[in-house]
Amino acid sequence: MKTLPLTLTLISAAITAITPAVLAQPQPPANEIYIDKNCRPNQQLPQLERYTIFSRNEFTSNGQQYLFYSARYQDGTVVLCISKPNFNQPKTVSQPKIEANFIDKIVQVPNNKTAFIITVREGNGLDTPMTNYALDFKNVDRPKLTSLSLLQQRGTLKDGDPSLQGGSFYREHSFQGRANQSVTIDLKSRSFEHFVTIIAPSGNKIVDIKAVRPNNRESQITVKLPSNGTYKIIVQGLDRTSKGSYTLSINSNQL
Repeated sequence: MKTLPLTLTLISAAITAITPAVLAQPQPPANEIYIDKNCRPNQQLPQLERYTIFSRNEFTSNGQQYLFYSARYQDGTVVLCISKPNFNQPKTVSQPKIEANFIDKIVQVPNNKTAFIITVREGNGLDTPMTNYALDFKNVDRPKLTSLSLLQQRGTLKDGDPSLQGGSFYREHSFQGRANQSVTIDLKSRSFEHFVTIIAPSGNKIVDIKAVRPNNRESQITVKLPSNGTYKIIVQGLDRTSKGSYTLSINSNQL
């Protein structure tokens, strides 16, 4: 009986020591905001129920202020949301065409404050096409989604294709552009390093670049087009051993 108080004291001390560790919950980083699948913010959401906001933009439509925000789940899928300021009256923006894919970035259109350009990877892996979409909230109850793709092309450099001096194979593609239009050209290949050449309707060469990331065999460049008309894109291997499949994406950065 004399040892009972000591035993209780030891048990109490052990409980006191382990309780903070058991009850402590990991806190989200200060710059992260969590929402649920219905766009409602909640920093206490368990990991399997949370989406992390990666884009927030305010805009005004018909004299009313709104917040357009997007959040990503742990598997890469996203939820698009709109609310009044400070996340009041949140609701989802249903756009199945882009929600199922990985969104690289969302940028507000400078000359159209109700519109946003959303860059989407159309699938998984290095060689997936990239597509720009414009999402316009001029009518917030019926936002309009528009593809800004000028060209999506899966091609292959192979024996028998035309070759340039030095023996490297090439393939030629074309798209329609307009004067002062900003476009982004994105070329990916798992198989070979490359050059990309852009030729204006006048026949003048306006861009000539080598793969900027040789290990990834990927090129991306944004240019402003000088005139209206048909532009040519030439995909060229570095030498005669440069062969294989590639994905070429050309997107407008303007409505």
